[in-house]
Amino acid sequence: MTQPSELEKNGIQSQILNSPEFHDSTRYQELLRYLVDKSSKVTSLKETEIAHEVFGKDSKFDPSADPLIRSYISNLRKKLEHYYLTTDNVFEYKIEIPKGQYLVKYTHITKVAAPVVSRSYTHIIYPAVIAALIALFLMWEFVVRPAPIAMGGVAPVNPIWTEFVEKNDRPTLIVLGDYLVLSEKGKMDGRTFLRVPQINSDAELRDLARQKPDAYGRYVISDVTYVGAGASMGIWDIMKAIGGAPKEMSIKLSSQLKWDDFDHNNIVYVGTFKTLDKLDTLFSRTNINFSLSPNGMKIRNTETDSLMSFTLNWHGGNYQKDYSIILKLRGSKNNSILFLTGFSELGVMESVKASVDPDLISRINKFTPLTVDASPFLFELVSETEGVRYTAFRSEIKYFSLLPNARSKN
Repeated sequence: MTQPSELEKNGIQSQILNSPEFHDSTRYQELLRYLVDKSSKVTSLKETEIAHEVFGKDSKFDPSADPLIRSYISNLRKKLEHYYLTTDNVFEYKIEIPKGQYLVKYTHITKVAAPVVSRSYTHIIYPAVIAALIALFLMWEFVVRPAPIAMGGVAPVNPIWTEFVEKNDRPTLIVLGDYLVLSEKGKMDGRTFLRVPQINSDAELRDLARQKPDAYGRYVISDVTYVGAGASMGIWDIMKAIGGAPKEMSIKLSSQLKWDDFDHNNIVYVGTFKTLDKLDTLFSRTNINFSLSPNGMKIRNTETDSLMSFTLNWHGGNYQKDYSIILKLRGSKNNSILFLTGFSELGVMESVKASVDPDLISRINKFTPLTVDASPFLFELVSETEGVRYTAFRSEIKYFSLLPNARSKN
C-alpha cells in the first residue's frame, strides 16, 4: 500500500492542527505532533514514553494505576474522527490511531469519499435527535408513565417543578440548546460543513466575517445543527420530573424559538450558555453575568451588596471543572422559566441531576439558613462541579439567592 510523501504528511498535519477542532487545544496539538514524529522513527510506542516525553511524568508513573495517557489518546481519536466527519478532506490520506496502539497510520481515501461521509453524517444529526425524543415520549406514555395521583395532581420531586406539574392552562416547552453549523453560500451538493466555537448566531458570524472575510465570508448558518450531550442525555430525567403533568409537553431547539413561545408556555431550557440564543435576553436580567471569552461569571449578591467572581480555566483531558447553574424566574406572562445550564456539557448534566434531586432543598438549607415557605420558588443557584466527561464526581453549592416574589422564612 502506498504511503504519503513527507510533504503530504506535513500538509495533512498542518490542516488538522489549524482546524477548529484543534487550534485552541495546545495539549492535543503537542500530542498529535509527537505521535506523528514518533511514527516515522519507531515501530512501537509505550504509554510510559508518552507520559515522560509529552506530559513530563517522572519514573514513578504507573500506567496500570493512572489512565492519563489512555484518556488523552481516546479523546484524540474522537477529535480526529470528528474532524474528518465535518471537514472536506483535500488529501488522499487521513491520520488514524488504531485501537490498542499509539502510533499513527495513514489510510488512503478517495477524494470523493470525504464529502459524502460529511453530508450523510451531519444531515442525520437533527432527525436522529428528534426520532430519539419521540421514542422517549412513546416509552414514557405507554410503558413507564406513573398513574396519576389522587386529587388531580402530581407530587413534584421538589419545589422547582411545582408550576410544571400542577393544573394550569399552560403547556410545558422543553428547549434544547443546539450548536449551529456553517455551510458554504449558495452551495447544496458537496457542501463543506464547519463548526466554529466562536459562532452560534447570525450576529457572531457577521462579526467574524468582517474580521476575517477570507476565512468566513463565504459561509452562512446551515440548516444543520446538533444538540449537546447535556441536553440530549438529560431529557429523560426532565420527562420523569414532569411526565405526569396534566398539560401536554413539546420540544424545540433554541435556534427555533419564536417570541410567541415565551407567552404561551412554561419553559425548561437545557443547554450550555453558548446555546441560549433568544433566552439570553431573559438570563441577562438576573444577578448572574457570564462571559465566554474568557470563561467566567460575576454575581451580584443583593443581600450582602457584594460582587462574587468565578473563573474557569480549561485543561486538556477528560477531567473537567465547570459551574452548573439552576435559575428559575417568572416570565412577562406570569409563566415559569427554568434554566439548567453551565459552560460545558458537564455543567449542564449536573444542573439537570440536581434539579430532579429530592434532597436538593436539604442541600440548599445546609448552605444557607433561608428556607422555602411557599411557591413560587424563584431562585438562582450556582454549584462548582468537577468530573470526567459527563459524570460529576463532586458538586458544591457556591451561591444561592431567592428572587423577588419567592417567599421565604429564616
